Amino acid sequence: MWEAGGVRLLDVSADSGVAVRLDETGRTHLASRSSTGVLYEPNRHFYLGRVDQTMIFTAGRLIPSQINLRHALTRLPEVEVELAVRAVSLTQYHATNRFCPRCGGLTRVDDLGRSRFCDHCETPLFPRTDPAIIVAITDTGDRLLLGHHAGWEDNRYSIFAGFAEAGESLEQTVCREMAEEVNVTVADVRYAGSQPWPMPHSLMVGFTAVSVTGEFQPDGTEITHAEWFDRSGLRAAVQSGQVVLPTPASIAYRLIMQWYGQADELGGQP
Repeated sequence: MWEAGGVRLLDVSADSGVAVRLDETGRTHLASRSSTGVLYEPNRHFYLGRVDQTMIFTAGRLIPSQINLRHALTRLPEVEVELAVRAVSLTQYHATNRFCPRCGGLTRVDDLGRSRFCDHCETPLFPRTDPAIIVAITDTGDRLLLGHHAGWEDNRYSIFAGFAEAGESLEQTVCREMAEEVNVTVADVRYAGSQPWPMPHSLMVGFTAVSVTGEFQPDGTEITHAEWFDRSGLRAAVQSGQVVLPTPASIAYRLIMQWYGQADELGGQP
């Protein structure tokens, strides 16, 4: 967060717009310039919420890259992480939803950027959210299973994730995805938290589960290899650089830390 001429700006990423704090405190004043000369533009200033009675808007012109967003989230305080995630979500939504899915007509920004509206068929359109699960699997000996995705650098490991399919409960998604990715049958599936993840428009829903057999077989396509870790083994692997864990801003990291118990002992985080 930094300030310029009294207007506070929030860097979402190196190639994104910025979130702008305007001085106005109500919608009736949004069409005028703020005291710092910033002019509200409804097609690119999307409302994010209030912080200390100040209305927060994003500039909303460019779609930031996934990598830059991940790095930005590790450097921001919690309230700014929430603003950044919402800013990216709305920016991407408005950039990719200019036409109505019902009639094909042009849509316009509505409700300060929180939705769009089609004047042709009078349909309100709201940002889409795709549910995805992410699960920390342990065995009967309380070891944690971590896997390596084919698209990652060689030493990066994480827990497992996947998108919910039509007509599927989140618990069913956990069981199906773990069977598909690592051929693991799980039980005792329990909700453990959630995190908005606008890459591009997901809600990550976290779970824990227990492997019934303890055996696994990576699918070789998404997951190239996997390994069980006890706490001392994971600590040694992280500290030696053999394993790099997910960014601390992610729910994946939080679920790993919930299992591990003492985050400060691990070290070696990017």
